[in-house]
Amino acid sequence: MTDTELRTAVRESVAELLTVPLTADTDHTLLAELAPGRYDSLGVLDCVGLIEQRFDVSVDLVEDDLRSTFASVAAIAALVARKQSDQAVLRAAL
Repeated sequence: MTDTELRTAVRESVAELLTVPLTADTDHTLLAELAPGRYDSLGVLDCVGLIEQRFDVSVDLVEDDLRSTFASVAAIAALVARKQSDQAVLRAAL
């Protein structure tokens, strides 16, 4: 999956969760600003669960500082890309 495809998939997933339209122009905008009242601490945890399930990654609630890694679509996509890359390296080492 290319970076653009990954970001699109993250955007679509988050938009569906938050029930707000998201576009590529808003990928760096804070999700809390785009969905006030919906993207609070519980909304972030819902998003973590969605991203883990949709992209088959594990998010560490302490190590992966949620305030920064789940702040925007771009940040979430970067986290997913890093997690998937780490998984590929681990699989190759086995």
